[in-house]
Amino acid sequence: MARTTTKRATRGRAARVANEAVISAGVAQVIGRAMAVIGGRSEALRWLGTPVHALDYATPVSLLGTGKGRDQVLSVLDQLEHGVL
Repeated sequence: MARTTTKRATRGRAARVANEAVISAGVAQVIGRAMAVIGGRSEALRWLGTPVHALDYATPVSLLGTGKGRDQVLSVLDQLEHGVL
């Protein structure tokens, strides 16, 4: 493999690893927030797998792969905490 191709491949792997780390941290944040709002690990994990009307009946866990989706789930959790939903 040519040197420039190797450098490009290495940069691509590094970017993927960094992106996965950001997603993992975001998922952990959402799970922690769900546990705080809903009350316990098993209840929070059950909620994350349940279709939610405020998310157009998507499951919260299905939205955790993007920043926008995580923000939507956190917004719903904030609304639940404050009695809006």
